[in-house]
Formats: sequence, structure tokens, C-alpha cells
Amino acid sequence: MGRRKIKMEMVQDMNTRQVTFSKRRTGLFKKASELATLCNAELGIVVFSPGGKPYSYGKPNLDAVTERFMRECDDSDSGDDDEEEGTGKKRPKMKRINERLDCLKREIEAEKKRGDEAQAKLESAGDERFKKKPIEKLTIDELREYLDKLQTVHGRIQGQANKMQASSCLVLLSENKASVE
Repeated sequence: MGRRKIKMEMVQDMNTRQVTFSKRRTGLFKKASELATLCNAELGIVVFSPGGKPYSYGKPNLDAVTERFMRECDDSDSGDDDEEEGTGKKRPKMKRINERLDCLKREIEAEKKRGDEAQAKLESAGDERFKKKPIEKLTIDELREYLDKLQTVHGRIQGQANKMQASSCLVLLSENKASVE
């Protein structure tokens, strides 16, 4: 039968996909073994099957390679790490980013709560004379006064909306930065 070129696209048939995965996984692990032997390289590979089952290969073993990788990453980020007060332990950059993200989420929740409170005040506030009288029966002076109050409330709402938008932008920037790193 011989070899033939196949298109690089997902195999649609589930059985064929599983067979392809098994053969290619074996080939990948064989090539990794050859690389480790020829170049005295330490390497680790983790692959998840289409069914979600994990397969791994490591030379000398996956745990040793993972530990070394994590150590190297911590060392390369050491200029950006902070020491926790009194412990002398370093916190990775990702942990700081996640803490900042949590802080921003709490700020957003506080802003939402303030917005709800402002909405409740808006609904309950208002001059009683404006509530009892239909708008058509208000005098020109009362209408001007009512317009001034509405503009004041509108300004407050706009300010709260701007604060909430700024907070959400910070969260999005933080999430983007976290996903890039």
C-alpha cells in the first residue's frame, strides 16, 4: 500500500481519530526518546487523547522535567517577583496578577452595589409634589426645578457608569495580560 500524503485536518470518524491518535502518539514519544538519547536532553510531553485521557513521556521522567521547568520559570521571573513580608518567600507574577484581578472584581461588585443603592434613592427620592401631580399640571417654574433635579441625577448616574466602565476595562486588561503570560 505505501505511504500517502494526508490532509492536515481533524479526522471526522471517531474510531479512525482514535487509531490515528494512538499511532501518532507512539511516533511522537519515539522521536522524543531519540532526541533525548542523541542530544542528552531532558524533555517532557503531555498529550490528551480525544477521549480526554492523559498520556505522558519524560526523560529522565516527567516529574523531574516539570520540577526543573518550574524552577527555571521562577528564576527567570525573579526580577519581577515580590517577597512576602516576613516570610522571605517569593510570589510568582501570575499570583500577583490573580490577586489584582480579584481586587478589581471586588471593586466592581462594590460599584454595582453603590449603583443599586443610587437607583433605590432615585426611585424613592424626588419631590412629593412631582410624584402626586401629573407632569402636565406642573407650572413652568416647577418644570424647570424638576428638569434641574433630573439633570443632577443624570450626572450622578453618568459618573457611576463611567467609574464602572473604567473598572471593567481594568479587569479586561488584567485578564488579557494574565492570558498572555
